[in-house]
Amino acid sequence: MTAKEGNSQSHLPQLYSKSLILVFALLFSTIFAAVILMSNLRTLGKKKEAGWVLVFAVVYLFATAIVMQAFSLSPSMTAIANVIGAAILNEFFWNKFIGRDLEYQKKSWMKPMLIAVGIALVLFFVLMGSM
Repeated sequence: MTAKEGNSQSHLPQLYSKSLILVFALLFSTIFAAVILMSNLRTLGKKKEAGWVLVFAVVYLFATAIVMQAFSLSPSMTAIANVIGAAILNEFFWNKFIGRDLEYQKKSWMKPMLIAVGIALVLFFVLMGSM
């Protein structure tokens, strides 16, 4: 995987980076990180593959919740689960569906970050209002 910055390589696809997928998993959850990868796959015309990423993310979310509940794990363990989820997204799904060596231009992270923060704030206020 090679990310190019700047406009000198305008023929390259614009994709969100693997690093951004990891950051989104850490700050938000594996679901948010999966949405970033799904956007990349859609950009490349790989809608079926994006569907597989969504299936993985939903199954992983529920499996993580069940394991956390079954073993009475601390909520702080979620961060570890999210890093594992990001590693699976990057090292399995990215490498399989996009490829390790694809050159691309880095897409700005601002739009997905604003959307994710907005969603997180709405969820926070909804949860706080129900308590």
